[in-house]
Amino acid sequence: MLRLLKSLRLNPVQLSWVTALFFTTVGNLVLWQSLWAKVEVNSLHSLLFFLSLPVFLFCFLNLLLAPVLALPYVRKPVLAMLLIVSASCSYFMYHYQVLIDRSMVQNFFETNQAELQSYFSAPLLLTILALGVLPAGLLVLLPSKKLRSPWHTAIWWLCNIAVTSAVLAAVAMLFYKDYASLLRNHREIRNQVLFFNFVHNTKSYLKRKHQAQSLPLRAVAEDAQRIPDAAPRRPKLIIAVIGETARAQNFQLNGYPRATNPELSQRDDIISFKNVSSCGTSTAVSVPCMFSRMARPQFDNVRAATEENLLDILQRTGVDILWRNNNNGGCKGVCTRLPTDDMPQLKVAELCANQDGSCYDEVLLHALDTRIDAMQGDALVVLHQLGSHGPTYFERYPADASVFGPTCNSNQIQKCSNEALTNTYDNTLVYTDRQLSNTITLLQRYSDQRDVAMVYLSDHGESLGEGGLFLHGTPYLLAPKAQTQVPMLMWFSPGFAQNARLDLSCLRKRADGEGFSHDHFYHSMLGLFDVQTRVYQSQLDLFAPCRPMRTAPLSLAS
Repeated sequence: MLRLLKSLRLNPVQLSWVTALFFTTVGNLVLWQSLWAKVEVNSLHSLLFFLSLPVFLFCFLNLLLAPVLALPYVRKPVLAMLLIVSASCSYFMYHYQVLIDRSMVQNFFETNQAELQSYFSAPLLLTILALGVLPAGLLVLLPSKKLRSPWHTAIWWLCNIAVTSAVLAAVAMLFYKDYASLLRNHREIRNQVLFFNFVHNTKSYLKRKHQAQSLPLRAVAEDAQRIPDAAPRRPKLIIAVIGETARAQNFQLNGYPRATNPELSQRDDIISFKNVSSCGTSTAVSVPCMFSRMARPQFDNVRAATEENLLDILQRTGVDILWRNNNNGGCKGVCTRLPTDDMPQLKVAELCANQDGSCYDEVLLHALDTRIDAMQGDALVVLHQLGSHGPTYFERYPADASVFGPTCNSNQIQKCSNEALTNTYDNTLVYTDRQLSNTITLLQRYSDQRDVAMVYLSDHGESLGEGGLFLHGTPYLLAPKAQTQVPMLMWFSPGFAQNARLDLSCLRKRADGEGFSHDHFYHSMLGLFDVQTRVYQSQLDLFAPCRPMRTAPLSLAS
């Protein structure tokens, strides 16, 4: 084998052809699986169009490789990197049906060791070895053949680019309508083309991150002020629990037939909004979005990172804020300018013993009473859960929260039965239910001193194999409701409702309505803390129709 490799001597242009051929065939099996399902072959023209696809892909990839392979000292390291990363992407694309778009790239860059470890498996390692390391090793061992002179080299490259461009143009012209229709109706295809997808989206992510870091922070709602009270009142304490990967359709409080909310369903003071849409299908989008004044259609990560968010405004108007994090992905920049507790760093023995280094969400309540006692005046505590984050759902709850069985005790969730996978996921919701109930119990201990309330809202949902999809992160326009419909529930103490003049019966009626989303969170929280500003939009305040206006509203900002 080694002798054969040593006898094969390829010049850089030939190496480009071999690499492009690999990515046109074995390196893009998921793409071809997708194209086979999307392209109908029912006529001679459609057959010729289908046969043109590998030609088009080969030429496209060959042109992309040309600038890199023209550089003598970096061509092999770069090709090895492309092969290994592509192999990793192939695994996730094939087994979980994910798309490698900018959001997915951002998730990778902003994750931590615990989350990465949760995905590690023997099949992943074998895929990387077979489709990445092995081809990369052969590439390194393959001797290079130098062309006779710089002029000879230039002629080879110019001919390669000219011929490839000509063939690409000819194919595009002959089947223009077919390619235009395919790419217009199936935009996800561009995020299935390895290696183009992760290179293009990594460049886009890094560019936008640089923009966010280089721009100054922009003040928002500089006119914000708290509406003064006519008489002294008790301070407010609100705990906002930001859930992770909880989907509304599996909440017992929303009509799910299984007891996934065994404790909260026993209470008659829980208000659950049953039709709530998320801003995104990943934490990297949804969490910054729900704390931003931008609605989902206008949301932009760079703008969100470079202007003040909801918590900045509340803090500036005198609300004492604390962010407690148990999420692997962190707060996505939302808590940058706030007091923050990183709970896994505390290493609470009985709550942080998972193999992947993560902690159970009950750690968010660890010594929280001590932190609350030190907070002055009105206060907001944000608890950012790990929730139901996959694929290791079985590690998101302790043994005593496992009420449904059999369970899927593996990160190879695509190999588990639907019953076992659903049981395991539902157990995570049972555990979330316990934590929310314990949060209310903690708040009730302060009800003699403060007006207390809890609001729970998940960042996005999750696919559990429906339509071949697993996990989350599907582009929003393509995502099923399982990934975009999220639970939102709330609890108010009698004192909070009375002093805030909040009609809870009115709120319960609203909870059965439709058209609610993450867009409402920002303005609802401003309303609960009586913040007056031109940024506030009463039509996006969930509570506004159920509490009288305390003052005339200011005109809306553009």
